[in-house]
Amino acid sequence: MKYITPLVFFLTASFAFAGIAGFLTKEKVDWKFVQSVGGLRVSLKDSHLVVECDVSGTKQVTVKPTMVNSAMGVRELKHKRDGNTIYLTVVTSVLEKGITTSPQPVDLSAYAAGEYSVQYLDPNGTKHSIGKITVKPSGTR
Repeated sequence: MKYITPLVFFLTASFAFAGIAGFLTKEKVDWKFVQSVGGLRVSLKDSHLVVECDVSGTKQVTVKPTMVNSAMGVRELKHKRDGNTIYLTVVTSVLEKGITTSPQPVDLSAYAAGEYSVQYLDPNGTKHSIGKITVKPSGTR
């Protein structure tokens, strides 16, 4: 019985640390990193911007990967719109529960119909062209 309290404390601390570790290791990555893990491609499916990228470095998306990351995942995909340009930045951290090696699609249902340029925004502000997408009016596919 006297070992239950320390065991519960240890397990609780371990699970809490896993979440904190991911939070403490989050980092916006630059285009050079994205290219080193296989590149990045975007497409539009319904009203979602699908961002194909795998930070593990085990899949070729647009270029052959030159780096492998066995314990890294995508914590978040930052995105912002400025006029008809959508800027994307991948934020990584150590892998933990709920984090995958690829970003989740971005919901564009609130965006006005039209053509948008998609660019990757480095942490230092450098921009890299990824491509163009066309958002169709609501209710059409």
